Amino acid sequence: MNRNLYRYWMFVGLLLCLSACRKDMRLFDKEVRSTLEEFGKQNPETKLLVTTRLGDFSIKLYDGTPLHRANFVRLVKGGYYTDLFFYRIVYETAIQGGAEWMYRLDYDLPTEVNTAKYTHKRGAVAMAQYDPSMNPEGNTSASEFFIITNAEEARKFDGIYTVIGEVTQGMEVVDKIKEARAFNEKPVDPVKFSIRILE
Repeated sequence: MNRNLYRYWMFVGLLLCLSACRKDMRLFDKEVRSTLEEFGKQNPETKLLVTTRLGDFSIKLYDGTPLHRANFVRLVKGGYYTDLFFYRIVYETAIQGGAEWMYRLDYDLPTEVNTAKYTHKRGAVAMAQYDPSMNPEGNTSASEFFIITNAEEARKFDGIYTVIGEVTQGMEVVDKIKEARAFNEKPVDPVKFSIRILE
């Protein structure tokens, strides 16, 4: 077999394997809201621990964004946020992690923006959105999240992205991740992370 063709099929096989490994995290039904509402009732956890090679930090999820809280807990419990990367550093503003394109899930969430209660303060955890050309409704990514490191620079995000929680301990670790050398917002040596439930 031609070596290039062999490499191609090996690459395709790898992508299929990665997709299959995370298949159980997807919601194929159209009733995302009802699925997450039911899951949220049975899984009330709000406290998470994020582990990285630079140290650990804690996150508290807000009850005021119930669909996003339930979705995040669901992904954590299912092992989705295991050995992923903080793959983007937004200059002087935030770090972003979760799922790059090959791991993106097959659903999104309706926004739960509440600027009266939750803003993009330093340490805020918020969910990203896809490009408006692919997401005219402004729905939320099911898996990609970012953590604010500079509230002044992040004011422009208020009213657009859903803030789902905040870092309660270990913000110095987030700052270390933010300071990593990056090229066009892509870190040269991305920091791997895993998340688990505390309570």
